[in-house]
Amino acid sequence: MEVLARAHASHSPAHCLCRSDRELPLYVTKRQSGFVLARWPGSGAQHDTRCDHYDAPDDLTGLGQVQGNAVKDDPETGDVHLKLAFPLKRGAARAAPAAITNDTPALKHNGRKLSMRGLLHILWNKAELTHWYPRMSGKRNWFIVRRELLEAAENCFAKGAALGPRLFVPEKFRFDDRTGIAGRRHTALTPARLSPDTMMIVVGEVKTIGESRYGEAIGLKHLADWPLYMDIDTAKRFHRRFAAEEHLWRSSAEDEGHLILAASFSLRQSGAAEMFDIALMPVTREWLPYENAIERELLRVAVSDRRSFVKGLRVDLNASRPIANITLTDTDPQAVAVNLVTEDDTDAAEAARAVLIATAGVDHCSWRPGMPLPGPRTTERQTATITEPFDPASFDQFARPALVM
Repeated sequence: MEVLARAHASHSPAHCLCRSDRELPLYVTKRQSGFVLARWPGSGAQHDTRCDHYDAPDDLTGLGQVQGNAVKDDPETGDVHLKLAFPLKRGAARAAPAAITNDTPALKHNGRKLSMRGLLHILWNKAELTHWYPRMSGKRNWFIVRRELLEAAENCFAKGAALGPRLFVPEKFRFDDRTGIAGRRHTALTPARLSPDTMMIVVGEVKTIGESRYGEAIGLKHLADWPLYMDIDTAKRFHRRFAAEEHLWRSSAEDEGHLILAASFSLRQSGAAEMFDIALMPVTREWLPYENAIERELLRVAVSDRRSFVKGLRVDLNASRPIANITLTDTDPQAVAVNLVTEDDTDAAEAARAVLIATAGVDHCSWRPGMPLPGPRTTERQTATITEPFDPASFDQFARPALVM
């Protein structure tokens, strides 16, 4: 289909038709897999919940803390400028791995810069891997996750340069293409190979965590021949910092979820990768992030009930601050933010949740295991279509993302 390509070349305007009471602009952007219609920054919560462009209000999650500070959208170009709390250059101060990630993100960064976990959450959200619809069941795999992450990073900039060339996401291993995969990996690692001081960021699924000759190594799925190394001190801090995430991963069945790693790294002279800032993120079999067993149960219930929702992410918000764990988008008259309640909640936690529940634009409900979720709407989710023939003068006929392969 050449419609979006022509619209992109002619800078034709577009508007979403999901609501008749307001004008919601869209724009055409080019990605690796083709052209796509995208919503303007900050407009997600204004779309109808049935619309593919809908997104939960930023103030319900940690996105509200960093938006406009560590994350700045350019409405003219669609570019996203990120401020990182970790370096992408290895200087004298980084002669040995010194940082795992931010232990107290709200206090250390306060929304002004992104930790490694914050960057991972931003990319996951921008890739819309936080969105779930029943039609996705059985269709989201590593090929899809990798493609969406790379496309999400395409128009991101950090440290004065494009983030895309610094992001390495391993492709799905195929034995019959092992030589081609090795060659493409060699090319992708060019920035780190050309200079030992250049650091890149890897995002992949953890397969093994074990001992190595001088410390420990993490093996990523699809990268059996390329482990990522930690020295002994770094490994000790790694296990102390990510004890909960490791336990969630090890205690779940192999087909019940995944453990995602994001880390900055540089290459030694031998070609081995040495990690610096690290973050771990458990995800379900649907690749939806979760923080604890109760939140994992909430996601299981929502998926098994065939609900449509957006998963809230903490980004760099402190663990003591509540977020909307999911926002149901298949409810009437508006979306419903679901907030987890536990027996261990303190008075301070309840007070903070009361402030969160006052967020306008959505309804709110509390949930604990065993409780039902608010019922879905009775009508089917609306899907707009593209009308031919194409007329650049009336490009606002498009109402949802479309992809040209």
